[in-house]
This record gives sequence, structure tokens and C-alpha cells, in this order.
Amino acid sequence: EGDKLGQNYPNPAKEKTYVNVEFSSMEATLTLSNILGQVIQIQKLPQSGTYIIDVTNIQEGVYFYTLAADGHKVTKKLTVKK
Repeated sequence: EGDKLGQNYPNPAKEKTYVNVEFSSMEATLTLSNILGQVIQIQKLPQSGTYIIDVTNIQEGVYFYTLAADGHKVTKKLTVKK
């Protein structure tokens, strides 16, 4: 079926935002990066499901979150607005 990365909600995010992920490998990572490609957060994901990205201490702006699993990467855009 392949890996799936849902759009975060709510978007724009203020404190916490939720992301739905599906993957078939034993584990995956969800990485949050800024527009310069600098990594801000990495979460190890043990299984498919809904995960929280906490943006409470992150400045307003545009960010990207990436699901890496099964040797593939899927990236989507996330906006933080305080």
C-alpha cells in the first residue's frame, strides 16, 4: 500500500498539531525542519497512528515535517501562528 502522511491539523498550529501516519516497516521517524532544512524535532514512531507535534516553543513561520519509513520519505508543510 505504501506510506501515508496526512496533513497536520489544526493548520496553522499554535501549540500542538496532530498528524496521521501509516507505514508498514518496523519503525519510522517523523522529523520537523525549518525552511533552511535545520532539524528541530525528531520522533521515533513505533507504529502507524496519530502523533502530536508540539510547536509551543517554536516561532511563527513555515516548517516541514517528514515521515521516513521503508527507505522512503514523504514531506508536508506546516505553518505555526501564535
